[in-house]
Amino acid sequence: MVSVTELRKRLGQRQVEHVEIILGRREVVSSRTTEDPVQGRITIESMERGVTALGTVTFRWEGDCRRCLEPTGGPMDVLIDEIFQVHAPTDSDIIDFHGDQIDLVPVVADAVALSLPLAPLCRVDCAGPDPDRYPALTFDEAEAERAAERAAATDPRWDALSSLDLDDSSQS
Repeated sequence: MVSVTELRKRLGQRQVEHVEIILGRREVVSSRTTEDPVQGRITIESMERGVTALGTVTFRWEGDCRRCLEPTGGPMDVLIDEIFQVHAPTDSDIIDFHGDQIDLVPVVADAVALSLPLAPLCRVDCAGPDPDRYPALTFDEAEAERAAERAAATDPRWDALSSLDLDDSSQS
C-alpha cells in the first residue's frame, strides 16, 4: 500500500515509488513467472479526484519453447499505466479507491500475468525438433500454403459456376 494523502494536497505533485513485490508463481498456458521479485519504478502523480500511476516493472519468466520444447525464459519489462480515482465509474477501467492509499500489488500482478507469452519461443528462428518433417512457417507462408490446399481441393465439376454473375443489381 502506498500512502497518497500528502501527494493529493497539490494537483500535479509527483512521487516516485520503488517497488519490489514477491507475487509468487503466475502461470499462463506454457509460461510462468519465477520466484524472483518484480522490481521497478512507478511515478504517482496527483490529479483531480485521484492519482495516476505510470512506470515500468521487470520480472523473470520461464517456459517451454513451442517448437523445440527446450526451456526458455528471461527478463521482461511491463508498462504500468493506471488511474486511481475516488468514486470511479463502475463501467470504466479506472480503479476506485478511498483517497488515502493505493494498492499497487493487484495492478502489477495483473500486468505481469497478461504479459506472459502464450506460446514462447527460445529464439525467433527456432526450427523445432524435426524441421524437415515439420517446417516452422511464418503466418504469411502458412496462409499461402492453406490457400493452395483449398484451391487444389476444389472439385473441377463446379468450375462452370465460377463464371456465373450472381449480382442482384441488374435485376429490377
